Amino acid sequence: MSDTDSHGISAERRRPLHVVIYCWGAGILLVGLVGAVLIYVFAADDDGADAARALTAGRMYQHNIELMGGKFAVYADQFNQWFASLWQGRALAYTVAVLAVAIALMCFLAGRLMSAPLPQAPDEERKD
Repeated sequence: MSDTDSHGISAERRRPLHVVIYCWGAGILLVGLVGAVLIYVFAADDDGADAARALTAGRMYQHNIELMGGKFAVYADQFNQWFASLWQGRALAYTVAVLAVAIALMCFLAGRLMSAPLPQAPDEERKD
């Protein structure tokens, strides 16, 4: 039997795994940044959301939230509003770009760690 995989590629012509991971990282970075630019260009600023933000930023709204759940509920509500704002309009473009860069950096780091040679023990320690 020959030494080929299911796709008919010989073992000598297969790319090392760290090279494949580098290519995936570059692809993720390219697609993510192009997607972020497209989102930024075509995203419309939502003026209708300003009225909702003004309502939830009011002192009476925050007072009512604090009465029902305490200070933690106020902080949780503020965090929830901030997190929801990341997924709308032009802020989504920045979110996609940051996520693409972070995932690509993790791929590059994983590829670098996989390509690094393992440390060799000195000859004196290897003798049995």
